[in-house]
Amino acid sequence: MSDEIVIKVEIDDKTYPISCKIGEEERVKKSALLLSETIKDLKQSTESVSENRLLVMSGLILADKVKNRNDNNHNALETKKLEELIKWLEKSTSKLNNVARLLDES
Repeated sequence: MSDEIVIKVEIDDKTYPISCKIGEEERVKKSALLLSETIKDLKQSTESVSENRLLVMSGLILADKVKNRNDNNHNALETKKLEELIKWLEKSTSKLNNVARLLDES
């Protein structure tokens, strides 16, 4: 039994059969809708261009959004790591200060 299904999605007023894994239908439909909306926005903001050019431009716009999201997630991870490092340094400094105080008292 195959774990794939063929669904129909509409992109730029054209219907396309797309195969996807069972359970991913909504994700594929949402992706198709995002692509279609991006193409529609480009059509409104540019003069007449070929369908191929619209698809390339849309792909670049969406790839840029994904890259920015990934960069932001990476920056958030780096910030979290930095915060953890700062907490560790604060604890270590506190412990070292306690050791120094004990050495001074002895």
